[in-house]
Amino acid sequence: MMQLNIASAILTLFLTSATCSRHKIVEKSLSRTGTECRQYDPPWDCMARCQTLLTRDWTDSAGMQSPYDRFFRPDPNDRCNMNRTQRCLQDKPSTIPYGRTCVRANESVQCFLSQFGEVIMDQPKYVAPSRTQEDAIFFECGAMLGFSRQRVAEVLYYGQFSLPEVSCLVRCFLIRSGLYSDNEGLTLERFYVACGGYDEEFYRNVTLCIANVESAGLCDKCAKAQRLALECIGKQYPLLIPLSTTNIDSENNAGRDVNNYYTSNFNFYIGDTITQVLGPVLAVGSTIGG
Repeated sequence: MMQLNIASAILTLFLTSATCSRHKIVEKSLSRTGTECRQYDPPWDCMARCQTLLTRDWTDSAGMQSPYDRFFRPDPNDRCNMNRTQRCLQDKPSTIPYGRTCVRANESVQCFLSQFGEVIMDQPKYVAPSRTQEDAIFFECGAMLGFSRQRVAEVLYYGQFSLPEVSCLVRCFLIRSGLYSDNEGLTLERFYVACGGYDEEFYRNVTLCIANVESAGLCDKCAKAQRLALECIGKQYPLLIPLSTTNIDSENNAGRDVNNYYTSNFNFYIGDTITQVLGPVLAVGSTIGG
C-alpha cells in the first residue's frame, strides 16, 4: 500500500508539473476542431464556421482573420500567396449576402485552401484567449500575487496596465497566456495570432524595440516584461484593453472584433461583469465606472 501511495504521489506530481508548464495556453489542430464540431452536429455548410470560431479566426462582423494562415504551409517560392488570398477574401462580401454567415465562412476557408498553400491538419496551433478568459487569467494572477479582487477589477476597468505596481500582474498574465517567458522573451508567433495578424514592418519595429529594451539592462523581470509588452506591442496593437472601453461584438461573441481586442464567448454586459467581480463592494458606494 505504501508503494502504491508513493507511485500515485509521483504520478500526481508529474501530471501537475506537466499541466503547470502549459499554464493557460490553448492549442488546437484543424482535425481536432473538426472532431469537436461534429459532436455538435452543425448543418453541413456550417462546419467551416464552427471550426474557425473554435480557432478564433472568424467573426461574423469582420470575417476571416489573417492568422488563419498558421494552419497552412505556403510554397517558399510563392511571394504572392497572401495577396491572392486577401483579394479572394475581399471579394466575398460583394458576392455573398451578409446574413449567410456559414456560407461566407466556408468560402473564406476555400480562399486559403486554393490560394495560400498546403493545409496542415494535425499540427496544433495557438488559439488566442477570449476576453472572458483573459480576465479570468488576470484574477488568478492577482490572487497568486496578493492583489485584492477589487484592485484587479480596477486595473482591468481603467486599463492601468502601465503602473509600476502592477508590472508583476502584467508579467504573470503574459506568462500564463503563453505570450512571454523570461528566457525567450515575447513569443512573436503567438502575438501574431493575438494581434489579429501584422505585417513585416511591424515585425521589424518590434524587433528593434525589443533590442532597445534589452539594452536598458533592466534587473526587475516584471518591469522588463511590462515594458516589452506595452512598448513594443501595445503602442501599435491594443494588447491590453480597459473593460470600460470594450465594445462587444453583438453579432458574434466567439472571437475578436475589428478593433483588435478579444470579445467574450458569452453575452455579457460590462456593468454586470464588474458587479459580479466586486460583489458587495459596489453596494456600499464603489467609484468604479463612475
